[in-house]
Amino acid sequence: MINNQDKLRLGLYSLFVLTSITILTDFILPGSVIVEEIIDVRKEKQQYYNAARNYHFSYRVFTITNNFSITEDFAKEIKNNQQIEFAVSPIFKEINSYRLLNTGNRDIYSLRILSGLVIPLALILVIGLAFKYEKKMSILIFVIQVLVIADLIFLLI
Repeated sequence: MINNQDKLRLGLYSLFVLTSITILTDFILPGSVIVEEIIDVRKEKQQYYNAARNYHFSYRVFTITNNFSITEDFAKEIKNNQQIEFAVSPIFKEINSYRLLNTGNRDIYSLRILSGLVIPLALILVIGLAFKYEKKMSILIFVIQVLVIADLIFLLI
């Protein structure tokens, strides 16, 4: 017989798995494909305030209706007023992939891979393993559940 605490845990796990499946579905489905002219590409210096004073550059592309982060290599390929094709996810309206019309290379921003694929798959995998190893993974499950909540907030904002 299943006690109330196990029912609550199973219900909570089910809710998180459902949320992860929704995030995965949003990432995997193609969504709508939009072609727009690139208005501007901005290079921004991201500085860390630590003893080493490290920094890196981030790149954003601006179109008429959207702006989103891109990789440095992709930013170097862009010439003035080129057309860019990008796929917008159906649920959270995030940019899943992008490419220049004159090239065949399609890129996906690494943060989108992490938020749309890695974190949800990790939760599903860990919860699946938790049923095999029972209560030995409760701390790991909690940490990944917190990551899924943070990921969901990131996608909704």
